[in-house]
Parts: sequence; structure tokens; C-alpha cells
Amino acid sequence: MDEETRLRVYKDWAERFDCDISSMTIPNVILREHSKTLKGYNGIYCFFNGTASIISSPTKYISFIKRSISGRHPAETFDANFLIKSIDISKYKVVGPAFQGYVDRASFLEASSLEVVELVTSNQLFLLNDLRKSCSETEWEHSSIEINRQPILAKMSEEKIVAAGSWREEQSGFLSVGILSHPDYRSKGHAKAVVSALTRKGLEDGYTMHYQTLMSNSSSVAVAKSLGFEKLACTLAIRILE
Repeated sequence: MDEETRLRVYKDWAERFDCDISSMTIPNVILREHSKTLKGYNGIYCFFNGTASIISSPTKYISFIKRSISGRHPAETFDANFLIKSIDISKYKVVGPAFQGYVDRASFLEASSLEVVELVTSNQLFLLNDLRKSCSETEWEHSSIEINRQPILAKMSEEKIVAAGSWREEQSGFLSVGILSHPDYRSKGHAKAVVSALTRKGLEDGYTMHYQTLMSNSSSVAVAKSLGFEKLACTLAIRILE
């Protein structure tokens, strides 16, 4: 990945947290009140790039977190249990850590995707509903697929869609790839083929591509890395339910 792409990625994250990009390049723990990007989110959102840790919080928890992070190494503060203890809450939902990967044309490692097709006909979209029914609603949401929004790319097998995906355009202008695989056809390379085709298509249109998945989803992380997506950060969300 070239340095210009890396800089654009970190500039985007700095703007999300309303902080200076230079503070993300040195060992540092940055505590911020929610910016307009996270305004209204009742929870704590964290970012760690291996050097700096950024913690975004509602105003009422700032003083508690500030005391807890004093003198701590950035890696220590990127920890759900540590942060939950610092604000003393009992009802919450943790999402993450999440892999935040990016790829540009220079670093893309294309995989074979000859059998991947774009879904355009009503019959193809009907088959897509079968794939949706085979997966959970959360998996469907993470796929970035919207029936009336193109492109939707898919891998077919035995007149069945075994993997499909799309992308959503972020405010930064990056395209974030989503993928959905049929439970009976996983670990066979179908998801990789679809992600590769989506990535190639986006790069050809001049975009930098983004891939987000839970770090615990090792197979999904492996797909991203095999295609050249570089982990530039991890994120962690703690939604407060009280």
C-alpha cells in the first residue's frame, strides 16, 4: 500500500474523532467527547492502530475514563473490560475488536473470479432471497446488499447462489465491501472470489477499498488478507444499555 493511501485512511479516522492526524503517529492515548460523527451514540467507541489509542465517549463518562487511562500504555486502554470497569456499568453490548482493512491498486492480490456474475435479472434476485433465508439477519446486514442498489455480485453453484456481496460508499469516499456466504458452501473459496471481483471493480473505478469484520471471524479476516487488504486499525464499540 502506498503512503498516500495510508495517509488518506488515517486522515479519515482523525476527522471522525475530530483530532489531529499527527497525534495518531506516536504512542498516545486520546480521549474525545463524541464528535458529530458519533453524536447520539450511547456508548464508547475505540480505535487502535498499533501506536495510538483513541477513545470517544459521551460527555458524562469523560472524567471517569480520564482517571482510568492516566499513565496507561495505548494498548492497555483498547480493552472492553478495562473501559467497562472504568465507567462502572452493568448493562452493555460489546462489538469487536473489528478488523479495519484497506487495499489500493498497488497492493491488491487478485484471485480468480471468472464464475462471479452481477445479479441483474428478477430470477437472479429471487435466488438471492434463498441465500438471505439461509443466514441470520445480522449476516445479511453486514453483507451491504440492498436489492435495489447495484452492484450485487454473486457466485453460483448448482443453480444456487452460494456467496454474494456488495459495497456501500462511506463519507470518506472509500467503498466498504460486504460479503454473505451460504452456510453449506463455506470454506470453498466462493466468498474470496466475490470479494476479489468487487474489489477489482471498485479499484478500476478509482476507489480505495475497505473491509471490516470481527477479528474473531478468522476465516473472514483470512479472505481479506489473502487479497492484500492491510489491517490499518482495530475498532471496539461498547453500547451502553442502561
